Amino acid sequence: MQGKFQFAQRYVDTVQERPRWRTTLTERISPKFQIGVEYNANAPDAKLNPVGNYFIQTENESRPGIIAGFSSDRIGTPHGMSYFVSAQKQLGGEKGRVAPYLGLSYSEFGKEVLTPFGASIALKDDLVLLPMCDGKYGHTTLSWFSKRGESISLIAAFNKRVGIAFARNF
Repeated sequence: MQGKFQFAQRYVDTVQERPRWRTTLTERISPKFQIGVEYNANAPDAKLNPVGNYFIQTENESRPGIIAGFSSDRIGTPHGMSYFVSAQKQLGGEKGRVAPYLGLSYSEFGKEVLTPFGASIALKDDLVLLPMCDGKYGHTTLSWFSKRGESISLIAAFNKRVGIAFARNF
């Protein structure tokens, strides 16, 4: 279920304070544009930040989807924003179960350009495994999606620190 709004809450057992608790509220302005706010409760400063993304090109059988956006910097950073563009393509058409992605992101904290990548792997229609690299470190999520618009994700940050996330579309 795709709602106009999404509320999400995440907890990750991480050494850095800022990314430990993250709450977001976003609004889908159009089918291609989403914007909102992010609140990092443990951040020493800049607790409230903007988040957003725009689909530059939607995916179809012959071309990848391309998205650009911004949010807080990587999960391993103490502060800063990240600005990104990524391309993704579902392999095997609409019934494909694997969708790799590759991107470029600028890290304000590291003052560097990174190349995040990963692949969304549909284990079932409602269960998705996402191994990824944020450009520096590997992470993995396992997400369950309900038909009513909720999702629950188990997170392995740095592939060793545990986290959980919940989201609700409305």
